[in-house]
Amino acid sequence: MKRKKELVREMTAKSRLSNAMFLIRTVLGLAPTIIVIYLVHLVMQGTLSSKAIVCAAAVMVVCLAIKAGCIYVATWKAHQAAYSCLTDIRLRMVRHLKKLPLGFFQIRRPGDLANIIRNDVEQVEIYLAHGLPESASAALFPVAALVLMLVVDWRLALCMMAGLPFMWLVQKAAAPAWTKGFEVVAQYASCMQNSLMEYVANITVVKAFGKEERKTEQTIKAARDYVSWATSSMNDVSIPMALIALFMESGTVLVLIVGTWLLSMGDISIERLILAMVFSAAFTSSVAKIATLQHYRFMFDQAMTGIESVLGVEATYLTTSAKKPQMGDIQLSEVSFSYPQINENSNKRKQALSSINLVFKQGSTNALVGSSGCGKSTLASLLMGFWKPDSGRITVGGQDLSCLSESQVSSLFSIVQQDVFLFNQSIEENILIGRPDATHEEVVEAAQRARIHDFISALPQGYATVAGEAGVQLSGGERQRISIARVMLKDAPIIILDEATAAVDAKNEALIQEAIDDLSCDKTIVTIAHHLHAIREANQIVVMDTGCVVGSGTHEQLMRTCPLYQEMIAKQEQADNWDIKEVSSW
Repeated sequence: MKRKKELVREMTAKSRLSNAMFLIRTVLGLAPTIIVIYLVHLVMQGTLSSKAIVCAAAVMVVCLAIKAGCIYVATWKAHQAAYSCLTDIRLRMVRHLKKLPLGFFQIRRPGDLANIIRNDVEQVEIYLAHGLPESASAALFPVAALVLMLVVDWRLALCMMAGLPFMWLVQKAAAPAWTKGFEVVAQYASCMQNSLMEYVANITVVKAFGKEERKTEQTIKAARDYVSWATSSMNDVSIPMALIALFMESGTVLVLIVGTWLLSMGDISIERLILAMVFSAAFTSSVAKIATLQHYRFMFDQAMTGIESVLGVEATYLTTSAKKPQMGDIQLSEVSFSYPQINENSNKRKQALSSINLVFKQGSTNALVGSSGCGKSTLASLLMGFWKPDSGRITVGGQDLSCLSESQVSSLFSIVQQDVFLFNQSIEENILIGRPDATHEEVVEAAQRARIHDFISALPQGYATVAGEAGVQLSGGERQRISIARVMLKDAPIIILDEATAAVDAKNEALIQEAIDDLSCDKTIVTIAHHLHAIREANQIVVMDTGCVVGSGTHEQLMRTCPLYQEMIAKQEQADNWDIKEVSSW
């Protein structure tokens, strides 16, 4: 990644022309005043003529035309360079996000990432296109004004700079508070953004609970907190800014006092005094502008911190093995894993898996069972490369997954989840995610095997029907079968089933089960199960408890050797035998 200093250095190089144009524009802004003072001088000398007036007017017109041209070139070049860098940043972030493990997205909230990609990158544009060129111009112009002032009178030049030391002291003292203030405001802005996105995404839940829900109050509080901290931060900024303006204006006042005294002594002409006042005012405003423009830099620093929090994350599976991945047994050897803490100030990590040793035979059906939080989903995530083990190794066909590229690992695995996400595209495009180069005939074949073809064909636009945002146009069972068609089209040798039939009606459950049975032929299956009656025929059932394997084998073997499994079966049978009896009224 291009670090912050490198990006600023690159932008500075790209913005040299625009910076020069901004400086020329500012200097030319003084031309009309200087020309008027010159005409006043001619009047006082009694030598003003029509020719002098015409020449002065012509020079003003030329200066204004050049100034307009400079504004055009400066603005165009500054934005061209800024948007070039912004495009580069966004492309880098998209490519980098693609390389990150899916576990990263379980830690980072979608609202936070969306805020970085949209708002933080835009803040970079504001700095690069506006703050940096304006700051460069504001920094260069005082030098030019000082040189001109020295030509007018060196004593007044010293007076003009009298407020600089005081301004520097105020700026130095206020810098930590400014940095902290902008950092806090950025945190509250991110919190507000996340809260608003979550509120909108779950508005149906909010409305369902009516007056009893608290999410609306929490969202409003987040917005108010942001306004409160932003206001407080502006107070921290405005007071030092007022002091800076006061000290800089004191230099202009000193020029006026000393200049008037020199005029009374006959050491300076009235024209030079007026020029000195003009240059002093321009110098003061430019120096004060430098301090004012610092908020651009603070916002830029915060934005780059957010961007680096994504681009600075180490990507996994960067290796590219020339060896084609071979299917075989899946073996886990002494695999341990702990989830990273979201709170960066905590050194503790939550232990999720501890010393897992398992073998899933090629072509076998395996089930992971246990109470919620025992490590079933974590184990499946490690198999698919969403996370890397802290220790131990996972091999497929004898090849270590950590030595394979992301695309190679992806080619080995497919997953059918309980919660299915469909893009706001056509149904055919959603199925093609499994294999983008597949033909329409292959898509139809996969849909037929997934028992969803008849439903799709009955739609007015068939396979061209748009699924809607997150697939809202379709029922849960229909989305599930489309996802199975996607997996069938991919045709990976290992299938992870995460309770695929848990949240559908009986009719859809039967169709989905038929599709899964078809999908499972000649595949290695690892299913995360909660209903134990559905996995009794599995070749291997793995019983987990608090991140450890406490038993593995067939149903019959576990009924003899694993007390926890026996207890789970007993509870399952008790639940299956529940009966709701009619209670007689009094």
